[in-house]
Amino acid sequence: MAGKSRESWKKALIDETKKEIKIELDQVLRESGETERLNYILEQIQLLDLSKDSVSMLRRFIFIMSALVHHERFGGLGKKQIHDLSNLGEAILRVAGVKPGHSPISFLFSEMHSIMSDIHLGNGEFLPSLWERLLSAHLSAMPAEHMARQNLGIGINALRLGNTALAIEFFQKGLRETEESKTLDRLRLYLIKSTRLSGDIIKADQLVQQYAPQLTDPACVHELHWEKTCISASQSLDLGELFKLSMEGGTHYTNTYPLELFFWAYAHPKTSWSKRLEKLSKLTHGLDVQRNSGFHALAQSLEQAYDTDIPFAKRLSDIKRVITKIEVLRNIDQRLLVWLALARWLHRSNHRQIAAIVLYEYMSLSQKLSFGKHLDVLRLAEDLVHVYSPEGDGSVNPMSHDSSND
Repeated sequence: MAGKSRESWKKALIDETKKEIKIELDQVLRESGETERLNYILEQIQLLDLSKDSVSMLRRFIFIMSALVHHERFGGLGKKQIHDLSNLGEAILRVAGVKPGHSPISFLFSEMHSIMSDIHLGNGEFLPSLWERLLSAHLSAMPAEHMARQNLGIGINALRLGNTALAIEFFQKGLRETEESKTLDRLRLYLIKSTRLSGDIIKADQLVQQYAPQLTDPACVHELHWEKTCISASQSLDLGELFKLSMEGGTHYTNTYPLELFFWAYAHPKTSWSKRLEKLSKLTHGLDVQRNSGFHALAQSLEQAYDTDIPFAKRLSDIKRVITKIEVLRNIDQRLLVWLALARWLHRSNHRQIAAIVLYEYMSLSQKLSFGKHLDVLRLAEDLVHVYSPEGDGSVNPMSHDSSND
């Protein structure tokens, strides 16, 4: 049977079967909606259980992939279902004789592990997501252009874990593998972001000057402007340009930029910046905050934390309820900002012991991002590092500042 499957599973057949199944599923979606579409997929997987011919096995595998893709986009599966479907997909590939590596159809392994990576990412499971992305690249022979995109994905996942050195390595590798402009733009952008978050502000600024004239994708040009402004803010501690960009009427009054501005202002050592902020409800008026509900909930809690009409014990309890949302934020720079803004509120409230605990989360993350070189990669916390330094005598930890980058 395996021999037959190897002969029958040609790329043309795979592509044609994918098209046929997509037509089926699109019709179900139009007639019955997302939930029934998933139910139909699961029914087909079950119905094909007893069919051992090559074409039926291929259809079953593609339905399995369809279920995983559906879940990644819309949800609907439990963790056990996802695990079982993933295992079943791998088992079908083995029985069908699909070989990882240089087989013409080994891309099926890559596709399956890529979607599993995306599912883990959606759950905030950054290490399993990186693991699956690495498997996706390892188990399938890919052209250089495809490998560049894989290295982009691997680098993004490594950055989300705080492994900037690894991320930078994969982004640089990707840049050597492609000439496709959109992929190049994203690789350049993430290389700049990783370098900034590693604490090497001077190098990040140099990369901005190098790559800015080369970027053509509008979304990447938009994000590069924000990165450039964040670099400037870390160097000067002046948040004026961040305010200009992300307040209503600014070019970056979209997505999470106003929320990031909110945390930059509250993480800043000077209260004058946070006093310039509008109420959060007005700052995010008209924006789709539900897409970033965890980040928005943290901002709401911090705003309420500064409301002295609310008893402090309640404010502290409210922060405790949302603090677990920090570690599932996809963007690690947002995690940095939240930890620091919370530490600064606690410090200002004279709750030094709790402030120290929260600040150490920020400093630990800074150390991880900088490979042990900095305790303050955003350069907003020198005063707090001075107060809460490990020596306990108010001296600045030598790792918190690198004079070579001045």
